Amino acid sequence: MAVANDLEIEIKIQLGSFLDYLKLLGYLGPIDREEHHINAFFDSAERKLSQAGYALRVRATDRSGSVTLKSRGSRSDAMSIREEIIGEIDPGLARSVIGGQTDLMGLDTEPITIIREKFPKLKPTLLLQFRNDRQIKHYRLADYDLDLEIDKTEFADGSIEYELEVELEDEIQFERVQDSLRHMFNTLAISFVSQTKSKFERALERG
Repeated sequence: MAVANDLEIEIKIQLGSFLDYLKLLGYLGPIDREEHHINAFFDSAERKLSQAGYALRVRATDRSGSVTLKSRGSRSDAMSIREEIIGEIDPGLARSVIGGQTDLMGLDTEPITIIREKFPKLKPTLLLQFRNDRQIKHYRLADYDLDLEIDKTEFADGSIEYELEVELEDEIQFERVQDSLRHMFNTLAISFVSQTKSKFERALERG
C-alpha cells in the first residue's frame, strides 16, 4: 500500500453562496477532473486522538481510497499548514471500513501502524462523515502551475458549503498566490474571506 508523509500547505477561501461557486467555475472554464468523496473521521469514545492533536480520516472516491492521519494545523492568515501521513487503500476497502464491515485497526497501512504504536489500546469508532464534490482545474497562478480545487460539501445535517482550496508546494508561494486569488475574486465580485476551519471542524460543529 502506497504511503505519503508530507506537510499539507493550503490556502482555503470561502465561497459564500452557490452563486459565488458558479461564478468561479464559469470564470475558470472547463474543469480537468471531478471527484466525489465520502470522508469519514474516527476516534475513540474518549476522543483520545483529538486530545492528542490528531484527526484520523478514511476517504473513498470513485477511483481511490485512503487512510490519513493529520496533525493539528497551524494557521497564518489564509494559509493552513499541518503534517499528514496518507496510506492509499482500495476504494472498496475504504467504503467497507466506513460502512463498519471492516475493522479500521486491522488495516496494513502506515497511519494505522503509527496509531497502534502511539495508542496501543485505542478502539476508534465512526465519529462523523460527510460528502464532498470536488472540481479540479489545473491553472497557472502567480507563475506557478497549481491545482485549484473547488469544493461543494454536504454535511450530515443537510447544510451545504462551498470553498476554494489551493495546495502549495512551499510556503514561499503563499503571498503571491494569495494576491492573485484576491485579484481574481475582486474581478468576480466575490468576497475574499479566508476559511479558518477545516471541514472536519465544521462537521463537528454541526453535531
